[in-house]
Formats: sequence, structure tokens, C-alpha cells
Amino acid sequence: MKITATQYAKSLYEVTREKTQSEIDGFVANFFKVLKKNNQLKLAGKIMEKFSAIHDAKNGIVEATVTSASKLDEKSLKEVEKFVAKKYEAKKVILKNVVKKEIKGGIILQVGDEMMDASVIRKISDLKAVLIR
Repeated sequence: MKITATQYAKSLYEVTREKTQSEIDGFVANFFKVLKKNNQLKLAGKIMEKFSAIHDAKNGIVEATVTSASKLDEKSLKEVEKFVAKKYEAKKVILKNVVKKEIKGGIILQVGDEMMDASVIRKISDLKAVLIR
């Protein structure tokens, strides 16, 4: 039976939860030995990705990306952060601001698989679709 990256990540999370750093170091070293023994080292990156997602979910941490035409000021970033914290009931929000001039204005907010597009380019596209009908 093949063990998936998600199963490995859940196991690693469970054994490292509420442990000291030295205990975690030992578990992680042994964990990689098990991966090597099972010829699963190629899954290490995916496992760490899944582990991070599990850790964040269990600890109320939400990662979000806000795309804008220019770098957002501190006040705007705080407003977006507050919105995300409220919408996703997050204890902590890790917000990344990506600049893409081609969106012309407004923002695109991405949290996990969910995207909210309030960009100018999107509004123009929507208006164009309505006018063509």
C-alpha cells in the first residue's frame, strides 16, 4: 500500500504537535529515514507543503495574496488583512502583496482556492461582455 503525501503530513503533524524543538528535530530526522527506506523522498516537498497547510488550519493561520497595480500602502494592507481575518475567522493572516500593472487598478484577493477579483481589467471585461449581448 502506497502512503500519500497527505497521510505522511498528517502523521508528521500528529507526532510533532506540542513537542519541544529537540523532540521535533528527532522526529523529523527519523521521518526522513522512513521516507528514504520507502523510496518516497521525492514526496518530501509535497509533504512539507501539506504539513504547512495542516499546521496553519489547526492554528487559525490564513495565507492570502493580494494583487494590485501598484504596491499597497500600509493602511490598505491592514484593511485587507482585517477583511480576511473576519471572513475566514483567522487568528493570524499572512498577507503577500503582488504587483501586476496589467490589472490597471483595484485588487485581486486569493485565499487558498478562492479568488475575489475586483480589478479594473475584470470590470472592463464584464462591461464589455454586457455590451456585446
